[in-house]
Amino acid sequence: MDKLHQLDRRTLLKSLAFASATSACPTAFGEAAFGEAAFGEDASLHQPLPAWSEGHFDIHHIDTARGNSTLLVFPDGTTMLIDAGAVTTAPEGTTNPARPNGTTLRPGQVLAEYILAHAPEKKLDYFLATHLHNDHVDGLADVAAKLPISMCIDRAFPHYAANQQPPASAKAYLDFLSRREDKGEFVIAANVGATDQITLRKDAARYKSFNARILAANGNVWNRATGNVDELLKNIPSAGSAHGYENNYSIATRFEYGAFSYYTGGDLNFDTFDGHTPALDTESPVARSCGRVEVAVANHHGYFDACGAAFTKALDAQAYVIPSWDIGHPGSAQMQRMMGAWDYTNNTPTHDVFALELLPQNALLNRRFAPKLKSQGGHVVVRVAPGGRTYTIYTLDSTVEHGNITGVSGPYTSRAAKAGTA
Repeated sequence: MDKLHQLDRRTLLKSLAFASATSACPTAFGEAAFGEAAFGEDASLHQPLPAWSEGHFDIHHIDTARGNSTLLVFPDGTTMLIDAGAVTTAPEGTTNPARPNGTTLRPGQVLAEYILAHAPEKKLDYFLATHLHNDHVDGLADVAAKLPISMCIDRAFPHYAANQQPPASAKAYLDFLSRREDKGEFVIAANVGATDQITLRKDAARYKSFNARILAANGNVWNRATGNVDELLKNIPSAGSAHGYENNYSIATRFEYGAFSYYTGGDLNFDTFDGHTPALDTESPVARSCGRVEVAVANHHGYFDACGAAFTKALDAQAYVIPSWDIGHPGSAQMQRMMGAWDYTNNTPTHDVFALELLPQNALLNRRFAPKLKSQGGHVVVRVAPGGRTYTIYTLDSTVEHGNITGVSGPYTSRAAKAGTA
């Protein structure tokens, strides 16, 4: 057997063993690759994540293996949940086991238990649905059954444009919002460009460097250069398929805290059907509007149609988080772009990439890059230090309830702090 094939076989076996271990238990990855060998006697490894404390900005990317959900705890204790995914049906072999392993709870109930364990209060100040697919909203009712929600932010409810109607699968979510309105509870539509819809509710005066700007919704994108809103999909024809263009209507948001910045954009993508419908590339203008950030969430789970060259060039994040849960998450090109692992870098990553769930089959397909991920399974928590100059990224075991820390990356220094601009 020639050397090339020997190398390929060794890489293949390494990836399969690596992914199989993390599929069964993400702790194996944390201990073997990012445990004592990488961090010495770091006392936080194998211990519970310390509770949030005032002044810190915590971002929990929650791994249920059934969709997207992110808990944010702002520096003053204001809380926000972005998405509450709950995929309940999927073809056999296309997902890992629901987390925690052996759970009898629905995904939304798992989310509620996680939030109760990590939020400073038993309530949520905000819920934001990036868009209306089930892997982003179908767990909301179960979350709300355990945690009162002060305000829900939707892309357009109840006044969706005629050519941007919600998918039929969103009926339960829309019924939930209608019931809230009937009870006089707050439901608002995203105001693109606004910095006054998501605010600190407890002590804004103390943390003046914190803000959140809504960059996009419904294909409308805030233009950083002009300060105006560009209506990219205002006249897009109604989609001719059941899936529609719902992903392209996703809400995108940029959060800032001192020198730290964070991007999240739901399922935005750059797929124009090979140029047939250029306006559908909502990802690229949003990324340019956002600009460089410290941490970014991969659009559309890092799927084949998202996280294009313009995305990584504009965001240039030190760390990317892939909210993966399906066999197709992420694509090979997407993983390479986010890592910045090119031939001219000897395929050495120049950016850190964390995946919430990487199926063994995907690791096999991506065997060139999968072993270079910072994590292949588990919750990914970004903890920003007071003032935003530094931050640390933790991975937590998601196979058990209240899982301990399995990996620690950082501390990172926010680049604006290095440059002395924040």
